[in-house]
Amino acid sequence: MDRLFRLKPHEQAVVQLILLAWTVVVLFPIGTAVLNSLKPNLGEVYKAPFALPSAWSFDNFAEAWVGANFQAYFINSVVISGASVLLVSLCAAAAAFVLVRMPFRGSAFIFGCFMLGVVIPIRLALAPLFVIVKTLGLLDSLVGIILVQSASMMPVAVFILTAFLRSVPAELEEAARMDGALPFEIFWRVVLPLIRPALATVALLTFVSAWNEYFLPLIFLRTESSFPITLGIAQFRLQFDVQWHLMFAGILIMLIPTIVAFLLASRQFIAGLTQGGVKE
Repeated sequence: MDRLFRLKPHEQAVVQLILLAWTVVVLFPIGTAVLNSLKPNLGEVYKAPFALPSAWSFDNFAEAWVGANFQAYFINSVVISGASVLLVSLCAAAAAFVLVRMPFRGSAFIFGCFMLGVVIPIRLALAPLFVIVKTLGLLDSLVGIILVQSASMMPVAVFILTAFLRSVPAELEEAARMDGALPFEIFWRVVLPLIRPALATVALLTFVSAWNEYFLPLIFLRTESSFPITLGIAQFRLQFDVQWHLMFAGILIMLIPTIVAFLLASRQFIAGLTQGGVKE
C-alpha cells in the first residue's frame, strides 16, 4: 500500500525530533519518580532530586504498601475497575448491536442521547445523580461507585462500538440467522468475536478512567475502607506528610497497572480506534 504521506528527509528529521522531545517530556516525570522512590531517605530527595540514589532501596515500596494500608486501596481499585470494565463492555456491546443491527423507531433518538453523554460531562449531573444513588441506598458502597463510573463511560463506549460495528459486514450474522440462531446467540457467538479490537479499546479506556478517577469516589464514598487507590494517595500524603520518597513509591504502585494494561492491549487498542473508521 502506498504511503499517505511522503516526507522529505529534512521533514522526517523534524518529525523525529518532535517525537523525541515529546518522549522526553512524557518520560522525565516518570524517571524522576522512579529515582526518588529508590532513595533511602528524604534528605537525598531534597538535596539531589534528579541524581541517582546513593544506595538503591526498595524498602520504600514495602513501607508504602503495608504502612499506609495501600494493599486495601489497591484491592478496592481492582474491584471497581474490573467490575466497571465488565459492565461497560457487555452493556455497550449489547446496546451497539441493537442500535446498528436491529434498528427500531426511536433508536436514532437513543443514540443521540448517548452522544449527548459524550459531550456533556457527568459532573454537570452530579446533584441529581447523588440524590439517585442516595435514594437507592448505594451511597458509600463499591456497588454505587461502580455503577456511577460505568454510567460515565457508557456513552463513549457505545460511540466506539457502534462506529466499529457499522464497518463490519453483516453476512456472517445473516448466515447464522438462516441457520436458526437466536439474536442472543448471534450476538454472543458471532458479533462479540468480530468486534474484539473495539472491545479491547473500550476495556482499556474504561479501566484507565476507573483506575485514575478521583472526583467521583471523593463524592460518593465516605468510609476509608472503601477508598480506591486515588483517594488512598491523598490519605497517604496526610499520613506521611512530606515523605516524598515514600510518596513517589506510592505513585509508582498506582501507575504500574495502567502501564501494564496499555502494554498488553496496545495493538488491539490501536486497531479498535482505526478500524471503525474504515468502510469494508
